[in-house]
Amino acid sequence: MLKKGWAIATREETEGRPHIPTVYHPGDIIGLSDAAFAQTLNTTIAATRLVVCRFPRERLTDVLRQSPRISGLILALSMIDQAMLNDRIIVCRRTDGHLRLVLFLLQTMSRLRLMEPVLHDQFHCPLTQEQIGAATGLSAVHVSRSVKKLLELGLIERHKRFFRLKDEAGLNELVGYVNRYEHLDLSWVPEDR
Repeated sequence: MLKKGWAIATREETEGRPHIPTVYHPGDIIGLSDAAFAQTLNTTIAATRLVVCRFPRERLTDVLRQSPRISGLILALSMIDQAMLNDRIIVCRRTDGHLRLVLFLLQTMSRLRLMEPVLHDQFHCPLTQEQIGAATGLSAVHVSRSVKKLLELGLIERHKRFFRLKDEAGLNELVGYVNRYEHLDLSWVPEDR
């Protein structure tokens, strides 16, 4: 469990370019999507200083047996991740690369607000342009162009590694964004015995 900091799951593609399938934020369970496999293709590295709570996969059996509620919440997290991945696929099918950056910014802000509800309209992004590109399927040059376009449209501001979403509603409209952490129905999650 990531308590503080950012981490990234990386994987090298066949042509040697790195790919970042997952960016982990505080509150995320690192490696949850890999728990069902004997081996993983991803390598998780720290993007910042981290505070983590280690939880070996072997202990997952105990949690699943003893706590139906936590089991249900882990399942719900997987469902949310799947919905967010589907959103990325839909946006990636469009030809405008800057929309991938918009979705990245909006999903990042939504995830960070889970642990920091008072977070208003900006966040510190420790990732380089190359890493943002690897997470969005863009080249570093295209990330730079996309940032410039969003700045020119007055939708964001950027100061060093801080992104400010000046017009969050406008950004939402560009990609048809749905915050997957809002309006959850967890009534089906059982209570613990």
